[in-house]
Parts: sequence; structure tokens; C-alpha cells
Amino acid sequence: MDRRAVWIALLGWLCCSVSLLADEAPENPPPQPKTHLVTAGPFEAAVMLDGNVQSIGSEEIQIKPKEWTTFVVDWAIESGRSVKAGDEIVRFESMTYERDLDALMLEVVSNNTSLALAQIDLKLLEKTNPLDLEAAERTAAVALEEWNDFVKQGEALERQSVDENLKMAQDSLDGSQEELNQLEKMYKADDLTEETEEIILKRARREVERAQFLVKTSKVQHERRLGQEIPREKRLKEVAKDRESLNLEKTRESLPATLSQKKLEVEKLQHNQKSLELKLAHLKADEKLLKLTSPIDGIVVYGQAEFGKWTTTEAMRSSLRPGGSITPHQVIMTIIPDKGATLWIDLPEKDIGKCEVDQKGEFFPTAYAGVAIPCNLKGISRVFAKEGHFSGEVDIEAGQGGPGSKPLITGMTGKVRLVQFSAPDVIAVPSSAVFTEDENPNQHYVFVSVEGEEPRRQTVEVGLTSATKTHIKSGLQAGDKILLEKPEEK
Repeated sequence: MDRRAVWIALLGWLCCSVSLLADEAPENPPPQPKTHLVTAGPFEAAVMLDGNVQSIGSEEIQIKPKEWTTFVVDWAIESGRSVKAGDEIVRFESMTYERDLDALMLEVVSNNTSLALAQIDLKLLEKTNPLDLEAAERTAAVALEEWNDFVKQGEALERQSVDENLKMAQDSLDGSQEELNQLEKMYKADDLTEETEEIILKRARREVERAQFLVKTSKVQHERRLGQEIPREKRLKEVAKDRESLNLEKTRESLPATLSQKKLEVEKLQHNQKSLELKLAHLKADEKLLKLTSPIDGIVVYGQAEFGKWTTTEAMRSSLRPGGSITPHQVIMTIIPDKGATLWIDLPEKDIGKCEVDQKGEFFPTAYAGVAIPCNLKGISRVFAKEGHFSGEVDIEAGQGGPGSKPLITGMTGKVRLVQFSAPDVIAVPSSAVFTEDENPNQHYVFVSVEGEEPRRQTVEVGLTSATKTHIKSGLQAGDKILLEKPEEK
């Protein structure tokens, strides 16, 4: 037999042997479900929350001026330094303040002088207004009288006077001419005219010439007076009459208005004077804010603490450097005394139902490992401190602090464990063994293991839940055995 045949025969024998062994091996039993024996014992449910320390009796330092707003830092104590009540902690630059104070004092004096002058003007107006009104009425009456007189008889007399002047000039010319004519006739009869006669004739001719010139100028004046001057005078008197009438009407209306305006000016100056004096008083009062002192003994910390967290410390470090500006009504420092502390806890919305006022617990400060300080929940906010989170205030038992003389200081952190429920002898089972209905999450059940039977579904009433266990109020008793996992459906 060749070697190949031997190997084939051997392989066939091995396959048959394996097959026979497989047929003879027993089947493996199915795995048994994990169970839990129900017993009664101590149970405690608690909620663990983040906490921040807030010192009791802290004093926030802020500037509350009445007038002055420019606070430039000249010097500030370092953050973390201990101070006594009355110690200087911040000093502000005062040169600008003193300059503005002097300017305001001058403004007060200037406004007071303006007020005094306005009051004098008001008294004078009250006395002169009746006189001014009387003068306007008299001027208007005179203008009206002159107009009426001119219309009634003045214009006619003027025209008649002009005519008479021209007539007189013409009569004078006629007389002089007639006299000259008679002299010439009389002296013409003589053959020889004597020298005296020549003088008389010459004089008479001159009289005629002057009379002629007078008539000429009288005609010009007659035409100008009748055509221009008298109508112009009439119009001027009419305008004067109307103007004085309007001026009287204006005076009657403007004098009371001027008086009222002056009264308002006085009132405005009086109001401004009171405002300036109040402003000056406030500015003088603000002088004490240029040097701030500590109101209590304690430690200086820059910024403000909210719910045990320092929120503005870093911003205040730059503001409190020399030359930095401080905004009024802003907390710039906090003085922390050694008078005990309280806690602020960050309470997520999902845990607010687990907490209630006066709930007891313990505080585990991060700074002191292994220390547990008894505490109780004092209050819970009714509004969100931030999105999805409320805040709660927790009291620490009096006299409790860090180990030895180590204090709890604002800004320290730790864990706060608040006990919801605690009992020495109740039934509690692993939370993984308690199941809920898909349609009703408030309906709970377990699977009870019975020897030789299929697991029985059992409805239970649950209480609170700890980290690993759930309190069973009813539905189970000590000695029952339940499944830790939901059995497979058949």
C-alpha cells in the first residue's frame, strides 16, 4: 500500500471517531437568569449638588455720588490684604474735582447776580409800564387830533395862505409897475431929466424887477405847495396817525407780555439758582468719596461675588490701577469678614423636585479633604439663575468651618449632599431590576422568580431612588427573589 493510501485511511478513521464522540456528548443546559434576594435594611436617597461659599456680613464697596461722576484712581489697596474698619482702601484723583468745584461756585455767584438784576428790571417794569402806556395813548391822541385838524381846516387854510401869498406878490408887482409907469409919464414931459428924477426912476424900476421876481418865485412855491408839499404833509399826518394808533395797540399788548416774560426770566433764574446751589451742595458732599475707607474689619477682594462666585474680579483689577476709571454705582471691592459663611448651590431643573426647604445634608469643601460640615437648605429661588438652573441657599451649622482654624471664604467650592429620604429598615432593590410601562412611565413592575415556574410579573409602588437602588413601598416583601434583567419573551 502506498503512502497516500495510508494517509487517506488514517484521515477517515479520525473523522469517524470525532463523529461518534459528538453523538455521545450531552447537551449544555441553558444559562440561569441572574436574581436578587429581597431583604429589608437601611436605605438613603440623596442629591449631590455643586456649592459655592458666600461669607456672611460681607460689605460691598461702591461709589454712590450725588453729582460727581469722574472717578480716576490715584491709589488702591491690593486685593487680598487685611484691613481694619476706617483704613483707607481707595483714593481718587482730586485736581479735576477741585477745578470743577471752583467753576461751579463762580457759576452760582454769576447766576445770583443775574437774578438780582432781573428782579430790579421786573420792579422797574411794573412801575414804568403804566407810564409807557399813558405816553403811547397821549402820542396817538395828539396824532389823531393833528390829522383831524388838518383835514377839517388845516389843509384849506394852507391852500388859502398859498393863494394869498401869490396874490400879494402879484399886487406888489402891479403897484410897483403902476408907480413906475406914472413916474415915466411925469418925467417924460420935461425936455431935460434932472439927475434926481433919474435916480427915482431907477429905484422904481428896481422895485418892479424885485416884484416880478417875487411873483415868479411865488408862482413856483404856489405850485409846489399845492401840488406836492400840502398833499405830502397830509399823508405824513395820516401815516403818523395810523402809526401811533398801531403803536398804541402794540403797547397795550406787548407791555403785559414783556412783564410776563420778565417774571418768567426771574422764575427761571430763581429755579436755576436753586438747582446750582443744590448741585454745589451735592458736589461738596461728594468730596468724601474721593477717599474710601473700609466699613468693617476683613479681607479686601476686588469685584463682586454673586451666589458665591466672583464675577467681576478680573475686570476690577485693571480698573483699580492708577489712572483707571471707576463707574458710579458699581461694586469695586468686597470686604470679607470672619463671621461665618453660607452656601449657594447650583440646582439643575431636573433636581429641583428632589429638594425642599429645611432639607438636611452635608457640605464637603474642596479645600479640606475628608471634612463633612452639617448643613440645611434654607431657600430655593423661584426664577432661573441661568438657563436650566435655579439657585438655592444653604445654611452651614454655626461654628463649623475648615479643620482647625481654617475658614470658609467666599468663592470656595465643594459638594453639597442633601438627603431626600432615610430609613433604617425598608425594602430597596437594585434600580436595574425595576421596569416601567412604555405607555405609562409612572407604572413600575418587577419579575419575581418562582422555583419551577416562569418568572411572574409583579406591579410595585416605588419611592425614591439612590445612586443604585430604588425604594419599594409595596408589592414586594423580604425573602422574594426577583430577576435583575427582563426575561426574554417566548
